[in-house]
Amino acid sequence: MTRHHKTALNMAKFIQGQSLLLLEKLNELDLDAEADMCERLHEDAERLHAGLLAKLNQE
Repeated sequence: MTRHHKTALNMAKFIQGQSLLLLEKLNELDLDAEADMCERLHEDAERLHAGLLAKLNQE
């Protein structure tokens, strides 16, 4: 795995973590519509990270 691959993987993991933190804050603020959007974002970030990890480990 190249340095650029690792950077992309780390960025995806960071987005996953930050979206989870944002989701928690939105839930605390009772911003339901925004929390729903953020939950989808977090789920997409999880799939992105997992997909990148699988693809880059194959190379």
